[in-house]
Order: sequence, then structure tokens, then C-alpha cells
Amino acid sequence: MSLSMTLTTAAMWVSARPIRLALARDDYLETLDPGRRPADPPARLRRSGRVVVSREGGLPVYRYEPAARTAGLELMYLPGGGLVNPLVAEHWWIVERLARATGAAITVVCYPLAPEHRADDTLAVIDAQYERLAARAGTSRLLVAGDSAGGAVAVGLALRAARRPDGLVLFSPWLDLALVDPGIARRMPRDPSLRVPGLRAGAQAWVGDRGLDDPELNPARMELAGLPPTLVFQGGRDIFFDDAVAFARRARAERASVRLVTARAGFHVYVGAFWTPEARAAYALVGAFSRDPERSMT
Repeated sequence: MSLSMTLTTAAMWVSARPIRLALARDDYLETLDPGRRPADPPARLRRSGRVVVSREGGLPVYRYEPAARTAGLELMYLPGGGLVNPLVAEHWWIVERLARATGAAITVVCYPLAPEHRADDTLAVIDAQYERLAARAGTSRLLVAGDSAGGAVAVGLALRAARRPDGLVLFSPWLDLALVDPGIARRMPRDPSLRVPGLRAGAQAWVGDRGLDDPELNPARMELAGLPPTLVFQGGRDIFFDDAVAFARRARAERASVRLVTARAGFHVYVGAFWTPEARAAYALVGAFSRDPERSMT
């Protein structure tokens, strides 16, 4: 473990305390701000490229085209937030590093959230945006990436899309909405941010009557044989870790090409700490993956 990861993890125990306490509450959904909205892109993005904002059902869709762009490469990014919280400022850190690593034009989709919306609303928006990207003139390679809950939604999209993505990148994905793996309890004392009660409440509100075991919504219940080449990055302090291991094992058994990259002391979405060697190594691998997904699987 690098010194910078050690120090960042220590800082997380302090800075993420409000999130940790909120997620530990059974009434977590009642603590959500009804006026919550996505964080605007930072001004520096406009200095390093072009930012275009459109709307889908009242929600923003951001397109960032870096000045040093790789022709024909498109990337859709689905931010996490436990299915109930919108994009935050730290997500823009990830978008910036993805753009630097890949040169892709990045479309960031802010999708409908629970408890105000259900899964069907979310998937309709995401599918429509993906189809637009797939049909965009000049698109030769199309990647989908997501973190946490956005990773869960990205897996479902990759499996049902008429044109499968050329690759899938998942940062600390939430791969079992039911949160039943016994490893969760073992890792909880070392996880500086996530807690089960709030996460489960958000998932139940999102799936509604369809239930947590719905194979169209929960990656743990999906058939993975048609999954495109997939990179999964997961930290050892994350309560989602064991589900990521199980997902990768099951995908390989179904002959899907999945590579799991772990950071032993990494916390949830540790790639957001872009100053750490562990995060820099992750983005370097994503860059290589964007150029040749199949060769990056070993």
C-alpha cells in the first residue's frame, strides 16, 4: 500500500463520516434533500476541451470533448450514488482522468433516481442515450464505464444493448443489490464510507415491485455470457469487494472476458483519489484497454 493511499484512507474516515452515519440509518431515504441536483462540470474542463450540456427528461447530459481527442472513440459514463444521489464534484475528477487516459469524448448521463423514480425510468433514459451514441456518425469504438451503482446499471446496459459496447470499465461496482454476501460484515469495520441499511433502502426503492432478485436489474442474477471485455477495479476495504470477486469468477465460468484488478487497501471508488499510485495505475490500464480491450484482459 502506498503512503498516499494510507493517508487518503485516514482522511476518508473523517471526511466521509456524515455519509457513513447517514447510510447506517434505517430511515436513510428520509434524509435525502428533495432538491438535490448534479454537480456542474468544473470550469477547468472548458479550458481543456469542449463541454456541451443537453437535457433528457429534465436531467442534464454532459458531453466532454478533450482537446487531445482520439478520433472515433466514445465513452459513456454512469456516475454512482447508491441509486438515490446525483453526480458529485468528485465524479468530475474521474471524468477528467478518463479523458486524459483514453482521449475519448465522454458522455456523462445523469439518470433518474430513487425514491422519486423507479428502475424502468432509469433504464429508459440510459438506453436512449446509449443508442444515440451508438448511432453517432464517426463512432468506431464505444466504451461504457460506471462507478458503484453506475457500475451496476452499466452491466445491465452492456448485456441488453443491440450493439454491445466494445468494452466495459467498472470502478468499485455494486454487483449484488441484495447485499447478502457474508464478506460484507467482515469488511464493514474497514470500509470508511459504505453501510448496508441505507444502500439496501435505496436499492429497494429503485427496483420497486420488481424485487432485488430481478435478473434485468441485479448483476448478481444476470446471465453474463454476452458480456463484452470488462475491467473491474475494486479496493480491499470496500464492502462490495467479495461480490466483485464472485462476479468475475462467474463471468469467466460463463466464458466472458473479465479482468479484476484489486488494490488491497483501496476504499470504495479509490480511483477517485487520482493522486495515489494505485489510481494512476488504474487509469493507465484503462488507457491501454481503450485502445485494445481484448489485449488488456491478461
